[in-house]
Amino acid sequence: MRTASRLAVSSILLLYVALLAPLAAGQGEIMWLNISGNISPATAEYITAALEGSSGYRAVLITIDTFGGLGDSTFKIIDAMMASPTPVIVYVYPPGGQSLSAGTYILMASSLAAMAPYTTIGSAQPVVNGVPSNDTKLINFLVEKMRSMARLHGRNETQAARFVTHNDNLGPEDALRYGVIEIIAADTSELLEKADGAVVKTIHGEVVLNTRGARLVKIDPDVRIQVLQFLSDPLVSGLLLTLGVLILIVGLSTPGFGAELLGGVLIVLGLVGQGFNLNWAGLALVILGSVLILYEFYSGGIMAAMIGGIILLSLGLILLVRAPPGVIYVSQEWLNELQIAIGLVAAFGGGITAFILYKALRTVKRKSFELVPVAKVGRSVEDIDAGKIGYVVVAGEYRRAKALKPVRQNQTIKVVGVEDRILLVEPLE
Repeated sequence: MRTASRLAVSSILLLYVALLAPLAAGQGEIMWLNISGNISPATAEYITAALEGSSGYRAVLITIDTFGGLGDSTFKIIDAMMASPTPVIVYVYPPGGQSLSAGTYILMASSLAAMAPYTTIGSAQPVVNGVPSNDTKLINFLVEKMRSMARLHGRNETQAARFVTHNDNLGPEDALRYGVIEIIAADTSELLEKADGAVVKTIHGEVVLNTRGARLVKIDPDVRIQVLQFLSDPLVSGLLLTLGVLILIVGLSTPGFGAELLGGVLIVLGLVGQGFNLNWAGLALVILGSVLILYEFYSGGIMAAMIGGIILLSLGLILLVRAPPGVIYVSQEWLNELQIAIGLVAAFGGGITAFILYKALRTVKRKSFELVPVAKVGRSVEDIDAGKIGYVVVAGEYRRAKALKPVRQNQTIKVVGVEDRILLVEPLE
């Protein structure tokens, strides 16, 4: 009986696996990243961090629509793509978009290159200080970089080099005809259908893409990347640096008002936007924020230092969460949740501080008890002998008072006059 039961269970399990085998073969996930606008340090952090956690995916799809960006950030992205064990598909998308200059280098570094209809690639001549560069040393390096990436992925090396030397621009049909891309697709669904079964080359060897029926999982920039994207805007970073230098000069010429500290913070934030090392920038902000908070505790100021310290400390921690020195051993989801927690704690602390500041300002603005003998009634805080001075509570405020008659603790008193800003009181009869 027991043997028959075991055979029945085994048969059911085998049948279950056999029925689900075709379905399981079509399951899986593809990480979807998106590059749009200027390629900046924030873009490099976004792509690099995502590729580090891509080992569980069948492939990585990067849709790109850009006019170009910073060279350092571009080569950080290329290095991460080349080192990734997961094949990377770069797709110029949406239709009518472009992947020019730095975007063309990223496209050439991909395991599989694709374009949507009416898109454009090319114009990869380097630009230095806003002027196209003809420096032989730089041009030769970029030409060989393009050739090596094209050679790795089996693309047209000559045309890849012409993107740099002749600023060629190609649409999807010409790009496919000249052998610098592999697929033209109207959307991501068509792209995954056409890419299925393709053999792509990586520095780790050849990989057969299994994209049919895979689910796209879009990874959006987290809070830290969004902050970095804001700071990386050329207008914002330039403005922060300019204001920081001017405020620092004012602070050094008139010390004592904290302008030099504000100027230093603005300079650090501007340098972050220009690509300054995030570890050092985040550490500097954490230190400055901690100093301001400690200063507020020991000085008992007007809470401005406390609010500034909380903002700087939170911003520094957000920048440091994903860029710690050394290797990290926690998942990206956990880091994202930690960033949200830091933001919530910062908002809570800032709210408490703002509430305290509001109460303090309200107390300062509140009209004080008029020191005139209008027979106001109050309460004695302590025993006060006749002719002696003690404390009473009148109109909700502690006041120094001189007793004309002996007053006992907690006894009701009335104000009968004022002398040198000291109330004259006596027991209420």
